[in-house]
Amino acid sequence: MLFFLLVGMFVVDADMAMQKKTEVKMLLELANHHATFAVDPILKTEGVIDLIEDQALDRFAIRMNENGGYRREQQLFVPADDSVTTDPLPFTRYYVDFRAWRQDLELRLRYNGTALLQERVVPGTMRPTGGRLQVTVVTEQGEELRLAPKIMVGPSHVVVAFVDERPFLPILPSHSFPVASVEELKH
Repeated sequence: MLFFLLVGMFVVDADMAMQKKTEVKMLLELANHHATFAVDPILKTEGVIDLIEDQALDRFAIRMNENGGYRREQQLFVPADDSVTTDPLPFTRYYVDFRAWRQDLELRLRYNGTALLQERVVPGTMRPTGGRLQVTVVTEQGEELRLAPKIMVGPSHVVVAFVDERPFLPILPSHSFPVASVEELKH
């Protein structure tokens, strides 16, 4: 009986982790969509779509607060009592501008236990239909977590967050995974 209870706790914990991943992904997508409307109006009249990065980050933070109860403190989103996660979400962002979106890009990040840091940004092959974006996060233990590649279809705002949370029972492993959002700037 104790064995089945333990197995049940593992299943519930895994389900909770998947729900958190889905919720955080949705929050990032919604906030990033809102951020990509922060385009430079003067350049836009000349046919150039370019992001005002400070304004984009402010818009992103506003939407994370409205939808998930998170407030931004430098490179962390701190959850409210009713947020989907209980621990702060370290995040980083990267803007792929109108000159570079057709080029492949490898974004390598490192999670050091408290922050998500850009370790390396490597441009690659030019593709007429849009570059391929590959995001890799290296954990504290040196494990490489590679997200599914994305194809950019225009200038893009990339946001990556890392969920690193305690499980609901101390005997279970923590929930640790990266989540990314790539949004084209809105014309």
